[in-house]
Amino acid sequence: MLTHGARSVLRAAKLAQGAGKEIQGVRQWALEVQGRSNHNKATCALANKLARICYATLRDHKSFDEAARLIRKENRQSFAMPN
Repeated sequence: MLTHGARSVLRAAKLAQGAGKEIQGVRQWALEVQGRSNHNKATCALANKLARICYATLRDHKSFDEAARLIRKENRQSFAMPN
């Protein structure tokens, strides 16, 4: 089911891009993956991402919020090894 959903997202994103609409978030990411690989690999990668999003929403009991995810990602600090 996730694979079928991913194919649908990729198709809709491609049509929206062709119509000149702005594409953001997961759709933009999926189109970038498709641009550097092929359609089937992008579909599997997007299905994987959707599965991880589903798991996180069930685990945390929170709805998916793309903007909040990007803010957390920007504020994340890496763990650098001391010299």
